Amino acid sequence: MKQLDIEKMVRRLFNAAGELAVLATLKRKTTGSYSPGTGAAETLEDIPIRLVRIEKPLRDSGNETAPLMGEPLHYALVECADAIPRADDDLLIAGAGFTLVQVVSLDAGAGILYEVAYR
Repeated sequence: MKQLDIEKMVRRLFNAAGELAVLATLKRKTTGSYSPGTGAAETLEDIPIRLVRIEKPLRDSGNETAPLMGEPLHYALVECADAIPRADDDLLIAGAGFTLVQVVSLDAGAGILYEVAYR
């Protein structure tokens, strides 16, 4: 598939998801060069995205009585063509702030669809 075809398909899927695809903001932190006495300046860039929250089991699938595995994370599919999300970016969803823990590309390199884990 061509990159443009993949982008169109992802946009159509998020449009078809309706209310499940919520608007959110990816907050990209960029640290500037270090300046003695003042430190390094940090800039924030707001990148509009859409996401669909997904659920993953927190227990071993073979044992329903297994203990929870670590701190619970939230998961989502993210449509983002303006930047590649990365771990440590902040995420603002309906006024609530989160931090990305892991990002995986799901679109064969087209640069628009990602699965993210956040807390």
